[in-house]
Amino acid sequence: MKTMNTILSLLIILLFSTLNAQELGDFKPKDNTYKAKLLNKGSKKLYIASFTINFETYKEAIDKKKAGGFRNTIKNAAKAKAAIGLGSLDKEALQSKADQLYIEFVEEMKGKGYEIISAEEAGKTEVYQGYKSMTGPTIFETDMTGILSVVPTGYSFYYKDRTAFTNQFGGVSKVPQNLSKELNDALIADISLNYIFSETGADWNVGNQAKVKLFVNYRLANQFTVSDENTGTTLTSFVDKSQQSVGLSSFVQFTKGKLKIGGSAESQYTGIMKSDLEINDVLPKEKVVAYSSQTIATATSINPIVTIRGSNYSEKTKWLEPDGVKYAKGMYLAGSKFINYHLNEVFE
Repeated sequence: MKTMNTILSLLIILLFSTLNAQELGDFKPKDNTYKAKLLNKGSKKLYIASFTINFETYKEAIDKKKAGGFRNTIKNAAKAKAAIGLGSLDKEALQSKADQLYIEFVEEMKGKGYEIISAEEAGKTEVYQGYKSMTGPTIFETDMTGILSVVPTGYSFYYKDRTAFTNQFGGVSKVPQNLSKELNDALIADISLNYIFSETGADWNVGNQAKVKLFVNYRLANQFTVSDENTGTTLTSFVDKSQQSVGLSSFVQFTKGKLKIGGSAESQYTGIMKSDLEINDVLPKEKVVAYSSQTIATATSINPIVTIRGSNYSEKTKWLEPDGVKYAKGMYLAGSKFINYHLNEVFE
């Protein structure tokens, strides 16, 4: 009977794992390391500098054709705009799953013998002078259009306002290693999870059309660029001044120590992915297309003067209604798989 119960337990575990695996696509991890073996030596104190969970709720894409002409032909401007958004999400479910990811990470690190440094203690460092602080639970709109962020319950962190030159660490700086040095060579953890449901398609044969194509594809994104029309904020693109953009990436990073010469970290591990981790069976795979053709006029001997006024414009928006509980569960499954893999790479 004992053997039978053991077999049944194994079958249940196998079935549960299979069901979870079916909800995620192929996971292709990757890492960048510098003397990563040193991370688990010395001080057994840990400070969680960032535990960022962003998720996309709205995406728009824009294409434009400028007015112009050549010889006896003229054409007006054209613009196309496509947008997709999430019309329903379960706030409580998202907060609960964010809390679960954070709690499991903290407990895992405690189980490895680490003592967690409080945000209050870290806030006394010179690194965080001039920074602002925030404490969860909360879900708030970020400075990026269509991106919300969820802060786990009881988690506090420090941040600086973002500009065109800043990233999740508050700038192209040496915040992690500086923190480690000030906290007596403590291990610094930075985790960033970005959940995206849109994907921009390309169409190279549009001719005299402004055309945009958006695909629905829910996933934990390896890298993603948030962009929309410029509204006068500081998130300015260097390519098209009529658009604003900012890059996001998902990673699990551990940093320890600071070198006297150069100021780089003594040891560091950055866990990423080779490609996005898809979350299946939550949103349908579909597309939204918008296009607008330029009006063209050609002067002839019979009609030597032609004019075109105004511009052509097309816009299409689609709202999706996902199951809020399934959406949050997918967020948890992908995040847990990503974090746990890289934890094992560092500490096992």
